[in-house]
Amino acid sequence: MRLTLHSVGGFTGPAGAQTRSVDVERLPAADAARVRALVQALDVAHLPATLLKPRPQSWDFTYTLTVDDRQVRFHLDAAPAALRDLVEFIENT
Repeated sequence: MRLTLHSVGGFTGPAGAQTRSVDVERLPAADAARVRALVQALDVAHLPATLLKPRPQSWDFTYTLTVDDRQVRFHLDAAPAALRDLVEFIENT
């Protein structure tokens, strides 16, 4: 399983966009198990394609998570806990 997280926004806007990728098969066993559990808890196949705040602010970041071939675009404030935890893991890896 491959995860790709793209983030854009905040005060830097498109100039500060970042993309991070994680190959779950290359993670230590405990981390891989945690990521798989988070993805399973999310039920990515049934998530809406977008989870955006109704009134985003100019400093909000917009994220796009790709899990294999499925994408979801979201704001952290509008995301379920498992998705926020997954973002935190990817950003700290």
